[in-house]
Amino acid sequence: MDAHKKDLVDLTCRLVNIDTTVPPGLNYPRISQVLASELKDLGVTPTVSLIPEASMRLKVSPEVGLKGPRPNTYATLKGEGEGPWVLLNGHVDVVPADPSGWSHDPFEPVVKNGKVYGRGAADVKGSNACEIFSMKALVETGAKFRGRITPTFTTDEEVGGYSGVNYLVDKHVITKDVDYCLSTDSGIEALHVASLGDAEYLITVHGRAAHSGRGWTGVNAIEFGASLIEDLKKLGEEISKRRSRINAEPGWGIKKMKPGLYVNTAKGGLKGNIIPDTFEILVDRRFIPEESEAQVRREIARVVKEFAAKHREVKVSMKMLLGYDPMLTSPNHPLVRTVRRVARKVLGRDTPSCGSQGSTDMAAVSALGIPIAVLGATRQDSNIHGIDEHVRINDLVSVTKILAHTFLELL
Repeated sequence: MDAHKKDLVDLTCRLVNIDTTVPPGLNYPRISQVLASELKDLGVTPTVSLIPEASMRLKVSPEVGLKGPRPNTYATLKGEGEGPWVLLNGHVDVVPADPSGWSHDPFEPVVKNGKVYGRGAADVKGSNACEIFSMKALVETGAKFRGRITPTFTTDEEVGGYSGVNYLVDKHVITKDVDYCLSTDSGIEALHVASLGDAEYLITVHGRAAHSGRGWTGVNAIEFGASLIEDLKKLGEEISKRRSRINAEPGWGIKKMKPGLYVNTAKGGLKGNIIPDTFEILVDRRFIPEESEAQVRREIARVVKEFAAKHREVKVSMKMLLGYDPMLTSPNHPLVRTVRRVARKVLGRDTPSCGSQGSTDMAAVSALGIPIAVLGATRQDSNIHGIDEHVRINDLVSVTKILAHTFLELL
């Protein structure tokens, strides 16, 4: 792999150079073509599968703002004879980047000081390149293995809800017959075996518009909504005291996975001289594996119902926009032990198994009973989702080695 370091960096840069911001989901066909070409070079036949527009209309709330074709790219690399089935996954979408704070254009990758800078370099286009080169290592060295490896490069992980992974499950490309799943949507400092669930709810307070000169004739939705936010904050304080039994990822000041409730956007008002008749509150509820979406929805709905009963002047509605269930694999599963053992050989240190404080569409795979281990090339200082996001080139090489040796251990 050390001999292919330059090629690994080149592929990372080519992927970063394609702006796949979601929403709406830009340039998905372009990045799919690049990945399909790389898979073809391995001697396998890639498949590009578009999520039907009808499925998107049915599964995704229009408020999420997804537009355009949504191709998901996959293939199968077969070994000699029957054996286990390993699923690989990485997502192709990235979060938006405001170029004003960056040292350079976020989608013009820069290689400097042993790092690749650019939106998605760490989350997770560098790790996507690792997946390609881990399989290239097997092919070019003629390594013997049994079974099959199915790499999947999927859309819309960053927005939650119905992603490319969900679609491949519905299409039976991903089935319960998969023996192991390796995802690279994580970091190299620990091995993630669990993740938080995530549910976003849009709560709308409906008042009555009026001219500000006769403001008493209207019902100010923003003022009432501010009171509702205070009630939600109290629920959030109560929720934040809970803990999972799963160890939390190191470095964030908590020992066990922690849930939370956050009011992340608030919108209302049309003009300075109009009493606002609507106020929208977006609540992001992160929940631990011991909780369920139904449970967290009931808790929020109770607060909304109690608020509405106290304030008859307004009407309040609540709608779920998107969500992921929690993911969980036993820290003692053979897959987890294997990846940790291989990582120790490559890195010279342990990668402790723990739960991520993020959320992932790997939950759809976990729901099939498939064990999942998540390890990629990000670090705490990679600044994913932030300004000057970057990935260390040596970490790209290490993750590629870990994947390739894990294949040989499992297959």
